[in-house]
Amino acid sequence: METLQKKEIKKAYQQKKIIGGIYAIQNTKTDKWFVKESHNLEASKNLFDFSKKINDCTEQKLKQDWLQYGSDYFCFIVLEELEKGEEQTRKSFQEDLKELLQIWLEKLSEKILY
Repeated sequence: METLQKKEIKKAYQQKKIIGGIYAIQNTKTDKWFVKESHNLEASKNLFDFSKKINDCTEQKLKQDWLQYGSDYFCFIVLEELEKGEEQTRKSFQEDLKELLQIWLEKLSEKILY
């Protein structure tokens, strides 16, 4: 019975839709934006939330401002979601995300970016 449950859990995990996309971490004090792609937005958001909780920044470009202003002045913003296709390879998905990132960097060119 235990083995069957493990197989079911594994199958459910493998069938879970992968949602990647583009996100920004905004410094609300300076209005500077850090924009990045992620193959797993949920994991990126969880990492950001954990970083705020322990007041330790994982992104080197933000670290100085994070230490200067504190984690309360940073927020996580999902700019666009992209679902990985069932037959799409990880490499192809990553390439799509890189292209999407370039589009967003152009859109946000008037913003102050890290």
